Amino acid sequence: MALKATKELKVPLYGVRVMIFTTKAAGDKFLGYESIDTNYSAMVSVLTCAKGIDYIAITFRTLDDYCSETLTHECVHAAWRVLELVGIKVSVDNQEPLAYLAGWLSRQVNNFMMNHIEAQQQPKD
Repeated sequence: MALKATKELKVPLYGVRVMIFTTKAAGDKFLGYESIDTNYSAMVSVLTCAKGIDYIAITFRTLDDYCSETLTHECVHAAWRVLELVGIKVSVDNQEPLAYLAGWLSRQVNNFMMNHIEAQQQPKD
């Protein structure tokens, strides 16, 4: 069975939707336009669907661009955007929401991406 190239999450407590695109091609197909700037290996965007609902998109250029540094970097951006959408201000005195949310997003994104990377590495019969 083929793996889906996109995944939608709903962030607990905040209810914000987060889309994960394994590749630029998957993001472009889903969105109908360029999902990532040409010189980035990954990118976080705030998108508004036709119903006016904001959601966060995390897009990786290719599976080969995925690594722990990029995962951490993009999940901090995504977590910050989620908190911004729900009106929570992150500061030196209010770091915990960002830390917990970045950790939760990292686990979700990593599990999804690793399934694709492991499937890609499987020998083809």
